[in-house]
Amino acid sequence: MANNKDDVDVQKLYGKECTLSKEEFLKEFGYSENGLSSKKAAEGIEKYGPNEISSSKPKKWYHYLLASLLSPFNCILIGIVFILLYTDVYLASTPSYANIIVILVLVAASTFLEFFQEYRSNKAAEKLKSLVATNAIVLRNGKERRIPIKEIVLGDVVMLSARKYDSGRFKNYRSY
Repeated sequence: MANNKDDVDVQKLYGKECTLSKEEFLKEFGYSENGLSSKKAAEGIEKYGPNEISSSKPKKWYHYLLASLLSPFNCILIGIVFILLYTDVYLASTPSYANIIVILVLVAASTFLEFFQEYRSNKAAEKLKSLVATNAIVLRNGKERRIPIKEIVLGDVVMLSARKYDSGRFKNYRSY
């Protein structure tokens, strides 16, 4: 039997903090409706570090090369090479390596083309990611300030806004 929304215990799921009034929440955690001071924000960054997700190390070039070599297309070609080794070299009275060499050249060309394309596109994506800066508007010292998201700390009052599209124009609505 499925639970209806009356059966959900919000306090059990999220803790008592989600049921506190704004005033109780601010008092319990020592926050202010006017946001943090610059000094407290700097202390927060020093204590907790920047507000950013640590990303995994970028792959090394040889990972891209191995992935390119073992692509499905190349695996099929390598399988054909093994079949040709058996039929054209082992079973034949006069061994012929021409077909094998042609297919190995195709494997090498396919591998290097895919490797360079994948490697260069991933490097370009990493550079682009580092250029993109996302900002947020927070209250600091009682005034709105636009800061990079990595500088948001615990206790910041973040300003949210929604845009409504109305007759060809955007209208801003603000709430907090």
